[in-house]
Amino acid sequence: MFAFLSVALIVPPGGSADARSGYSKSSWRKYHKRYSPRYRSRYRAAAINRANVAASTAVPPIPALPARPQKLLTRDEILATDPTRLERLGGRIVVGFDSFSQVKPLIEKKAITGIFITDHNVRGRKIEDVAKDIAELQMIRRSQGLPRLIVAADQEGGYVSRLSPPLKWQPTLGMLIAKLKTDDERERAVRQYAEAQARELERVGVTMNFGPVVDLRLGTPDRDDGETRLYWRAIDKDPYLVAKVAGWYCDTLTKFNIICTLKHFPGLGRVARDTHVMSADIMANRSQLELTDWVPFRRVMTEPGVATMLGHVRLDAIDKTTPASFSDAVINTVIRPRFDNDGLLITDDFSMGAVTKSRDGLGGAAVKALNAGVDLILLCTVDRSFDIMMSALIEADQSGEIALARENETRERLKRYVFVDDRELPPSSPVQAQQSAPSPARQN
Repeated sequence: MFAFLSVALIVPPGGSADARSGYSKSSWRKYHKRYSPRYRSRYRAAAINRANVAASTAVPPIPALPARPQKLLTRDEILATDPTRLERLGGRIVVGFDSFSQVKPLIEKKAITGIFITDHNVRGRKIEDVAKDIAELQMIRRSQGLPRLIVAADQEGGYVSRLSPPLKWQPTLGMLIAKLKTDDERERAVRQYAEAQARELERVGVTMNFGPVVDLRLGTPDRDDGETRLYWRAIDKDPYLVAKVAGWYCDTLTKFNIICTLKHFPGLGRVARDTHVMSADIMANRSQLELTDWVPFRRVMTEPGVATMLGHVRLDAIDKTTPASFSDAVINTVIRPRFDNDGLLITDDFSMGAVTKSRDGLGGAAVKALNAGVDLILLCTVDRSFDIMMSALIEADQSGEIALARENETRERLKRYVFVDDRELPPSSPVQAQQSAPSPARQN
């Protein structure tokens, strides 16, 4: 009752639902007159005349981009493509799956470089059994002489705890620090939290975690952003506090050979729409973003062992037409040069609506992403979406559209994170996620 009244109160004059449908008392006579038999033919003729005038003066529509792929390959055709090409393209793809048997053929054919494990992969199973399945896949990679398979998880804490159970549930980082007053208290709590989480992830064989969330907590708890639920996942509204917490967390994870992933650049704090199902835009100007939303990214993304996840929002100040996850302008005028960042970039799930419903579609977006310098494309389901994406990439590569220079850059970046380990898996002791000297103390 109250919800109905509130909606009624905010409708502008003349714009009520009744008026739009033609049944309000004030417009009944006009509606009746217009659609009565006596006047129908007159109005129809006038409407046709207006349509003809509009058609003659209308701006020609922008032609649609060619569909990608122009030919959809079957899974067998994809796996039977040129092995060198398949390995090159697959070396930039991380996929989710239903069962380990489903993803094994892709690994055997070198068609992917990583897997994403989530709730349905571990539900009702023991940690040891999941770890055994992952270790078997790693042995395939070792026999191929390839770097270890990236094993990604989405274990933020709170309601995004995709591996709990069997892993222990933890609160979000925001919940963890909510009542702590000093940086000493916060750092101690965050490092203990991260170490406990890393030990759990290590037991399974995870090498990359999609966290922490460094989008700012803007807006109100009842913000309507659908499945994103960003307010409840964010650490805080203070960008400098968020940067500190993310830095402590990531520094701890890398000591266990687990890559942390800042998400979701360029930030979802200002976004009220759900990119799982639709497109969304950030309208703030660049200066405003650099002083607020981008502070945590800028301060942490260049540290050893840190990756950055690209969200599917359009950054209007830079690129009004293409989501950040496959925008050349965003990646090569902001992330790489502006932030002096040569770290690993991975996209959010490419099966989300903001990508599949974009003008480029899933296939075209994948081609653009690789050519823009995205290192890894995440696709959370190995279904028809994988076939569409790989068909488009193979087609583009055959026509010489995939930038080889970008491939070489990605290969060099991956070497700094994931490397061939000739010991028995899992390793007997943690190894650094990035082979480099210990980083200097953080400046917060």
